[in-house]
Amino acid sequence: MIVNNTLIAIAAGAGLIGVALFLKLLRNNKPINSEGWAGFFGVVGLILAVLGLATCIMWPYGGGGFEYANIAFGEPAAAFGALCLLASVYLWRNRALFAGTSQSARAEVIEALKPASIFVFVLGLAMTALALTWVRFQLGAAPEFEPISGNFHDKPWLEAAFLGGLWGIVALGCLLFPFAVKNLKKKVATVAIWAFLLGGAVFSLFGAMNFYTHIGMYTNLNKGTNYKF
Repeated sequence: MIVNNTLIAIAAGAGLIGVALFLKLLRNNKPINSEGWAGFFGVVGLILAVLGLATCIMWPYGGGGFEYANIAFGEPAAAFGALCLLASVYLWRNRALFAGTSQSARAEVIEALKPASIFVFVLGLAMTALALTWVRFQLGAAPEFEPISGNFHDKPWLEAAFLGGLWGIVALGCLLFPFAVKNLKKKVATVAIWAFLLGGAVFSLFGAMNFYTHIGMYTNLNKGTNYKF
C-alpha cells in the first residue's frame, strides 16, 4: 500500500497555520509581504493539489478496509490545495496593491475572500460529514504492527475520536469563515482563526509523527521485528 498521508498532513497543517496567521495580519491591519505569502501558499497548494488529486483518482489506499482513507485524506487535500493555489495567484498578481497602505490592501483582500468563502463553507460541510464518519464507523485505528499508535489497535474508538475531533475543529473554522471575513474584528473571526491554528498545529504534529510510525510499520512488516515505540 502506498501511504502518502504523511506529506499531506504536514502540508495541510502548515497551510492551516498559514491561513490563521494571514487572517490575523489582516485583522490587525499589519503589512503583508505578498510575494512571500504567495510563495508559501504556492508550495503548500501544489503539494496538496497534486497528492490530493492523485489520491482521488488512483485510490492508493486499496484493500484491507482502508479505502475510506482515499476520500477522507485525498478529497479535502485536493480542495484545500486548489484554494491555496488560488491565494498564491491572487497575492502574486496583486503585489502592487500590497505595496500601498495596509488599510487599502486589507479592504481589497477581504472583498476578494468573500466569493472563495462560499467554497470554504461547503468544504466545511464535507469536513463535518467526515468528522462524523470517523466516530460513527470507528475508523482510523492503526494496525498493531505500527509503532506508537499501533499499541491502541484494540481501542478503535480512541483514534476515531481523535481524528473526528481533528477534522471537526477544521470543519468549524471552515463553517465560520464566511462570517469571519465579513468582520475580522468580531468574535466569530477569533474562533475561526483559533480553529485553523489549532487544527494546523495538530495536523503538523500528527503528520510528523507518522513519518516515524509508518517507517517503523514497514520495518516491522519486512524484517519481522516488533518495535512498539
